Amino acid sequence: MIGPWRIFGADLWDRDYLNLVEPAKITIGANAHDEIAFRAMQAGLDLGYSTSMVSFTRAGCDEMDEV
Repeated sequence: MIGPWRIFGADLWDRDYLNLVEPAKITIGANAHDEIAFRAMQAGLDLGYSTSMVSFTRAGCDEMDEV
């Protein structure tokens, strides 16, 4: 699971909206350096894992506003 992953779809937004600034992606790092980027939002992630899912909290910027 480590590495960059493209985000191709979401329940709330179409692909053009997700890829507004750059291709939408989530990056899972081996050293707890995890990131997500879509629309005009970039954030670092704090990931949690189980056998059936991945969960996360985030902190970053959306159109230069802290989120």
